[in-house]
Amino acid sequence: MKKRKKSSEQTKGNLTSLRKIITRTQVALIVSVTILLSSGGLIINIKSNNKAFNQNLQNTTALVSRIYGFTKNLSQPKLCEYFDGVAADLPEVDIFSIVDKNSIRLYHTHHHLINTKYDGTHPDFSSYSSSYFTEDSNGPSGPQRRTYSAFYDANGNYEGFIMTIRLKTSMRIVTRNTVLLFVLVTIAAISIELVICAKLSHEIKKSFLDFTEDFEGTKFLVDSMRANNHDFTNKLHVILGLIQIGQYEQAMNYIQSISIIQRETVTFVMHNIQNSSLAALLIGKIARASECNVKISFQENSHFKNEDIDIPSEALVTITGNLIDNALDSMNTGTSSTKKLSIGIFTDTGKMLLIVQDSGTGIAEGFIEKIFENGFSTKGTGRGVGLFHTKQLIESLGGEIYVESQVGKGSCFTVKLSK
Repeated sequence: MKKRKKSSEQTKGNLTSLRKIITRTQVALIVSVTILLSSGGLIINIKSNNKAFNQNLQNTTALVSRIYGFTKNLSQPKLCEYFDGVAADLPEVDIFSIVDKNSIRLYHTHHHLINTKYDGTHPDFSSYSSSYFTEDSNGPSGPQRRTYSAFYDANGNYEGFIMTIRLKTSMRIVTRNTVLLFVLVTIAAISIELVICAKLSHEIKKSFLDFTEDFEGTKFLVDSMRANNHDFTNKLHVILGLIQIGQYEQAMNYIQSISIIQRETVTFVMHNIQNSSLAALLIGKIARASECNVKISFQENSHFKNEDIDIPSEALVTITGNLIDNALDSMNTGTSSTKKLSIGIFTDTGKMLLIVQDSGTGIAEGFIEKIFENGFSTKGTGRGVGLFHTKQLIESLGGEIYVESQVGKGSCFTVKLSK
C-alpha cells in the first residue's frame, strides 16, 4: 500500500515536472516564433511601404497631369480652387505643385508659394526612359520624397512639370504606426496564447492524474500542444499577411473575428492594364465599389496592351468610367443583397472589347432603346446624359455599343472598338 502510494506520488511529481517542462518549451516556442515572424513581417512591410509611397506618388502625378490637361485654360483663381478640391481627395500625398517652363509655380498646395519662382531640382526628362521619376530631396517644407512628371502642349512642346510630394515626417509616422501595430498584435497574440496554454496545461494535468499508468496520456499531451501551436501559427500568418499588404485596420478586425476585404483586383489591374490612366481609373472604381458593398471582379484573361490599339486615354477613361458608374448606380438603387460587378477588357491587334456586367435592377424592355437618348433617365430630372455622351464618343471612334438587360437580374454593356 505504501509502495503504491509512493509510486503514485512519484508519478504525480514526474507529471508536474513534465507539465512544467512542456509549458516552458511551448512558451519559448510561442515567443520566439512570434518575434521571428513579426520581425520578418515588419522588415518586409517597411520595404513594401517604401514601394507603396513611390507608387502612390507616381499614380497621383499621372492623375494630376491628366486633370491639368483639362483645366490649364482656367483662370488662376479657378485653377487654384479646382486643385484645392483635388488635393483634399489625395490623403496619401502631402503636397503637389504645377511648375511652368519658366519655373513659376502655377499652383501649390501652400498658396503663399503660388506665382513664386521654383528654385529646386529641374528635372531633365530627356535623360529618363519613363515619363516620371522619383527622388529624395529637401524643400520649403523639409525632407521629402518627390515624383516629377512633364506635361506638354498639343504639339509636343515642353510646358512644365507636375511635382507630387510625400513629406518624410508623414512617412515616418506611417512607419512608426506600423511598428506599433506589429508590437500590439504580437503582444496580444502571445497573451492570448499564454492564457490558452495555461488553461490547456491545467486540464491536461488533471487528465494525466486519472491515467497515471497510461502512456497514451503523454501522447495526448504532445498531440494537443502540437495542434494548439499549429492553430496559433496559422492565425498569426493571417494577421501578418494582412499587415504586409497594408491592411492595418483589417488586421485588427480579424483578431475580433470580422472578415477582411481582399485586394486581388488591385493587383490584377496593376499587372494587366498597361494604360496608366485606365489603370488609375479602375483602381479608383474598385475603392468606390468596396464602399458600396459591391464585389468587383475581372473576367478571365482580361488585359489591355497599349501596342494593340491606339485610343486616346481621355476617351478610354470616359467610356469605361461612365459604364462603371452607371452599373454602380443601378446596384445602389436596387434591393438585392448580392451586388456583383464584372468587367472584361480585351485587346488584340487593332481591336478592343469592353464588357461591363452588373447585378442591378436591370432595364425594362420598353426603355432599352431609349437609354442612349439625351436626357432620358428613370432616376429623376437633370440626369440621362452619361450614356448619351458615351455612345456619341464610342461612335466618333468608329465603335459600337450594345446592351442586354433583364429586370431584376442586371444589365450587360458591350463596347467594340477597332482602329
